[in-house]
Amino acid sequence: MLTRLEIRSFAVIDHAVFCPGEGLNVISGETGAGKSLLIDAIGLILGDKASKSLIRNDSEQAFVEAVFDCSSDVMERIGPIMDEYGIVREDGNVIVTRNIGKDGKSQARINGNAVVLSQLKRIMGELVDIHGQSDNSTIFDPAVHIDLLDSFGSSEITKLLGSYQDKLQAYKTLTLRYAEVNKLASSSDTQKEYLEFAVKQIEDAGLHAGEDEELLARKKEISALSKNSALIDETRDFILGTDNMGLTPAARLSEGLRRMKKISSFDPSFEKYATQLEGMVLDLEAFASDYDSKTSSSLYSEDEEKKVNDRLGRIFELEAKYGKTIDDVIAFGKDAKSKLSDIDSASLEAAALKKKIRDAEADLLKTAQDLSERRKALASKMSDYITCELADLEMPSASFFVEFKNRPKERFFNSKGIDDVTFMFSANPGQPPMNLAQTASGGEASRIMLAIKNILSKADKMPTLIFDEIDTGVSGRASLSIAKKLRSISKDHQVLCVSHTAQLAAASDNNFLIEKNTDGNNTYTEITALDDEGRIAEVSRLLSGKTDKESGELASKMILELRT
Repeated sequence: MLTRLEIRSFAVIDHAVFCPGEGLNVISGETGAGKSLLIDAIGLILGDKASKSLIRNDSEQAFVEAVFDCSSDVMERIGPIMDEYGIVREDGNVIVTRNIGKDGKSQARINGNAVVLSQLKRIMGELVDIHGQSDNSTIFDPAVHIDLLDSFGSSEITKLLGSYQDKLQAYKTLTLRYAEVNKLASSSDTQKEYLEFAVKQIEDAGLHAGEDEELLARKKEISALSKNSALIDETRDFILGTDNMGLTPAARLSEGLRRMKKISSFDPSFEKYATQLEGMVLDLEAFASDYDSKTSSSLYSEDEEKKVNDRLGRIFELEAKYGKTIDDVIAFGKDAKSKLSDIDSASLEAAALKKKIRDAEADLLKTAQDLSERRKALASKMSDYITCELADLEMPSASFFVEFKNRPKERFFNSKGIDDVTFMFSANPGQPPMNLAQTASGGEASRIMLAIKNILSKADKMPTLIFDEIDTGVSGRASLSIAKKLRSISKDHQVLCVSHTAQLAAASDNNFLIEKNTDGNNTYTEITALDDEGRIAEVSRLLSGKTDKESGELASKMILELRT
């Protein structure tokens, strides 16, 4: 609820602090004292547009700050919104400020965090509902009529609506899946032939990862071999070729080593030569074997060159069709094979889904119709209640009812069901009912709104309700009824009411007087919280314009009666 409103340099208000309490808070004062300024200041907190004309003439800027003490239930609603906007939570407190500069521009902050007006309106829309003679309360918005009706049904409707919404979500999931599967099942023969051809071509190629790199490296080797094959062959002849005795260079050295060892057996001084020669023989044999292996496996071959080029050509052809790399081509083949499998099974799945959708739609429609029937029963009951409330509010010939229309087929199911709900009102017998949003009379609109609020007050989650001169244009008896209705509503909500009638002032839990004073140079508006004596004096003034003993006694009696 709103616990503190501070106003500075706002029109004729130099500085004022307004601290409403729980229950019914009534603000009264002489005509022109500035009661509407209080509502205007609250309007800025709720996100109304700012104007530099609101700045007091001796100041550079206007300032309004509101402090809300929010229950845990309220914080559960607005906490996620605050998190979304990056607004710091303050242990259940929401502090809102608006500054208006001389250029007409304003700054809004929530808990010290700058916000734009759309964000401010969204959050404040969960904390305060304001209604005046020219304001559009949420009750007069046809878009929320179905929600208001459902709130009248309480837990019974909540349970039924929850069941409907669960079934709606399941139905939507099935229809989305059916659209996907049916599209796949309807794939053209041309697409299937293309996929089959691609799978066969890729599988027949027998590709493996990195093969193109291996082939390119071998092609480079073959190219080098083709240019140097004569030199390689000559070198091979020198290293591996045989002399006229059929010995290779390694064999000749080996034969020399055999003789050297025979010599060293007679003369030990030759042993070192034998050892050196033995190492040379081993090195030459190893070198000759390695070179033989190298030149034998990599010798240039026109046949191999053709095979390498053909293989690379095939790989490049597949990469041009199915991907930039061999990995892409292999992945394409796997995906195409999977799609073919999906196409084959899609027709069967589509047929099964079609049946499930028919069953789900029938079940959903049944639940939606049950919900609609229950709403119609509730609507009849709520209409009777509100019509009685209107009679109490000096509108004995008025009637209220709820109009139901089935939604068009193309938008048959939505999150609320199959109903479009509109609140209808007729002020007099024989007068055609009108959409509540089209109600012309401000006095009628105020009382209709009050009747609905009273009926739905326990279900309404709005913490603070503000009524700006809701009693304008009504008689004394109607004012008494309005006072009783507001007092009833204030048991479940904080209610702020700007009033000019004694009945509302007498029924309040907290009274505030707005007065305009002047020092000869400037005009000042002040807001004063009234004690018991002040309350009696103000009710007396509103009753007779006097504060004499007789008026005071009548005021005291009225206060006692309305607050008992």
